This record gives sequence, C-alpha cells and structure tokens, in this order.
Amino acid sequence: MNPQTTTVNELQDLWDSYTTNKDSLSRDRLMIHYMPLVKQVAGRMKINLPGSVEYDDLVSAGLMGLINSIDNFNPKRGFKFETYAVPRIKGSILDGLRDVDWLPRSYRQKSRKLDDALAKLINQLGRVPNEDEIAGKLGLDQDEYYRFIDQIGSGSLVSLDVRISTGEEGETGSLHDVIPDASRRDPYGEIEERDARMTALKLIDDLSKQERSVIALYYYEELTFREIGEVLGVSESRVCQIHTRIMAALRIKLDKLLE
Repeated sequence: MNPQTTTVNELQDLWDSYTTNKDSLSRDRLMIHYMPLVKQVAGRMKINLPGSVEYDDLVSAGLMGLINSIDNFNPKRGFKFETYAVPRIKGSILDGLRDVDWLPRSYRQKSRKLDDALAKLINQLGRVPNEDEIAGKLGLDQDEYYRFIDQIGSGSLVSLDVRISTGEEGETGSLHDVIPDASRRDPYGEIEERDARMTALKLIDDLSKQERSVIALYYYEELTFREIGEVLGVSESRVCQIHTRIMAALRIKLDKLLE
C-alpha cells in the first residue's frame, strides 16, 4: 500500500485492523503512512536548533513518539490522529535532545542565571516580568540584555508538551492536550475539559497581546520565527528573544504549579 495513495477507507481499515488485532503488519503500514508527519515535525524543530543537532537524529527520536501514538490512539474518540500524535512526537524529540545533553556549559550557566532572575521576579511580582525588569535583575543594560537572550535563543527546550495537572487527581496532560479542537468531542465530559483549559489559561493570562500572538502563531499555527516576524512587523531575532523569555518564564510557572 503506497502511503501517497492511501484512501480514507483504506486508512480506516488499517485502524480497524490494528485496534482490533494489534497486528504488526497493520502497525507497520500505519507507521509508513504517518512517517511524513514525523519528518515535518522534525524539520520545523530543526530550524530553531543549533547546527550540531542532526535532522536524522530528530526523526529517529520522533519515530518513538509516533509508535507510542499509534499504540495508544483510539479512533473511536472522534478526533484526528494528527492532533493526538504531533505533541507526542515533539515530546519524544525533546526527550531525545535532553538525553544527549547537547547544550554547552556556557549556555547552561546563562540559562540558570535567567531562571534564577525570573523565579525571584515572578515570586515578587506575581506575574511574568517584562524585559526591563529582567534586565534590571540581571544587572544588564538593554543592549547587553538582548545579546544575553540571543545567546540563549532557540536552545531552550521548554515546550507546550510539558506535563501539567488537568484537574483530576493523578491525571496529567500537556498544554497541547487542553487546547480545544473543533473536530474533537471530549470523551471525559465538558467539566473536565473546562478545568483543563483553565489550567492552561492561568499560565499565559498575564502575557501581553504580542507575547500571546507569538505563542499562538508558533505552537498552534506552526509558523517559523521569520514568518511570525512578518505577521507582527518585527524582526526574526526579536521574535526569538520574545519566545525565549516567555518559555523561560513559563517553565518557572510550570515548576511552581507542579510543586
């Protein structure tokens, strides 16, 4: 079966066969069909990673996420496989990057310094601090601050795949999981869906309009930093700086939430 010519009915037959029999042949065919999804996710992530990170390594790590998604996906829940699989493929790639520990010591030192400053400011202000406040806490002027953030840049591995509480005892999900999908019927009911969505909203409700736009365009519209810059009328470097600060701040807030 050629993945490029697989019809909707053929794909449904594959899912029916695999969910019923868990046979390796159906799973292999599903993997072949959805392999372009892994390559697409890996390609988009590679754009914002250092040149030392190999594309093939990202694909290999993402493949584990695809396998996990196929094994656990239930077509009867009424939402698309791609919606279910993409955050898990991304999470698998992120796990792979963390395992190989590719970040240089200088980056980690700067990242810890930023985290320390953000944690203190968030505790003090009760919100995500702005750039002037962070620069002041770091003892940097504006130009020095922007160079500092550029040096950290896209090395940050924080993503919306971080696990968070979804409001049910012992249950967790990711920010991707709690963003509503128009094609999805929540199998667990409207109350659980509302609680999960509110958990996500609490993490971003104090961001500016521009910052929320960066989050939405990058993670949900899947635009590149360059494309986001064109939409917002700022430079690609500026988008990267905003993204780095937001992700670092959200990591601190998520850590506090999970304590």
